[in-house]
Amino acid sequence: MKKIILFVLAFIVTAFVSPIVRYYLIGILRFLAAPAWLIAVLVPVLTWLIDFVLLLLLFLKPLLLQDYLKEQEFVAVEPDEFSQLDVKSLQHYTNALESAGFAKFIDFTMVYSKQKPGFARLFFHPQHYCWAEINQTFLSGRLMPVAATIISTLEPDWSLSTTDRKTSGFLLGLIYLLGHPRSLWINQPSVTPSKLLQIHLQRLRQIANTLTLEVTELSDASPDAYFDFQRRERIKRKQALQRKNMIVGIAEVLISAVNPKREWMGDYQKAVATKRQ
Repeated sequence: MKKIILFVLAFIVTAFVSPIVRYYLIGILRFLAAPAWLIAVLVPVLTWLIDFVLLLLLFLKPLLLQDYLKEQEFVAVEPDEFSQLDVKSLQHYTNALESAGFAKFIDFTMVYSKQKPGFARLFFHPQHYCWAEINQTFLSGRLMPVAATIISTLEPDWSLSTTDRKTSGFLLGLIYLLGHPRSLWINQPSVTPSKLLQIHLQRLRQIANTLTLEVTELSDASPDAYFDFQRRERIKRKQALQRKNMIVGIAEVLISAVNPKREWMGDYQKAVATKRQ
């Protein structure tokens, strides 16, 4: 039913809105005494651009929210179940994280609508109370490189994730769009796992000290506790997306595509300013 509604809205935009947009664009350009050749060039381009933005405003949020309706299940797996898995890189990351003090917990995948989009290996650091996840995704026939993410939580409801995944500007923009204000994220591509941990802990201490937060000393560091954390994060992202102004969100995506930023600090600066008042 939702797909039918979206299709009808798309038809309305292209069939009825576009002619109105063209009419007013031509009127504005003629009022500005634009030459005929410029009108002939600009009107189709601007009409397409306005239609595109309108379609994004109408469809992007419903489509993204629809993804959150899919059931998510964490399932234990074995590496040999994934023929595309980069076993060499997986072992390299495993050795590096274990050398940095992490203990391996479990190999798992997240199942969406009976599909297994990737492989993940979970670790925990008993001294720094942080998780680490090595993962590789296999989406739409595209094989993503193996990458690592280190995750810490801070009381009451903040978290910090630091990853070495190489991410394009457009994907970074989507992360901004889907980010929760208190789920902070740092991207440090091409650093070693030990350096990644060092960067993570430095920023974690900075955030904790500035906002007077306590790093969560997990009494339960089991895989189930991590999966529960991810489920809560998913709910938070959904709620943030529901409240999101999509004009601002689309602007963030486009700006990030042109000028990528390697971190998402959400409400951190706002919280710092509030604390100083």
